[in-house]
Amino acid sequence: MGYTRTSYVCLPCRASYKQAYDTGTEVRRCPRCAGALLHAGSAFAAPPRRDAAAWRTLTLLLNAGIRFHKGCCGGPGYRPRTRHEVRERTLYARRSGEPLERALLHREVPWERATTR
Repeated sequence: MGYTRTSYVCLPCRASYKQAYDTGTEVRRCPRCAGALLHAGSAFAAPPRRDAAAWRTLTLLLNAGIRFHKGCCGGPGYRPRTRHEVRERTLYARRSGEPLERALLHREVPWERATTR
């Protein structure tokens, strides 16, 4: 049986690399800038390098701890695609007290729960 490949991302270079996944503690390095690569998950699809807004949104998601792993039904589930969607969910998390990493995964923002407090 072969080994599993997963995506690693260099945010400053706006580059994604598929590499073998191992649980070792070694830090993966970007071949372009020698910076540390972030593990993005096996279901990750990188936006085009010239799409700065998509890379800013991706930076917010990865720094919040959101990853793109395959689920049981074939995908990682909902992930915000624009800064507006991220801002809405961040505001909801602040108002409701829900952790940011959970609030970012809501497809629809449940505002009624956030405004009743």
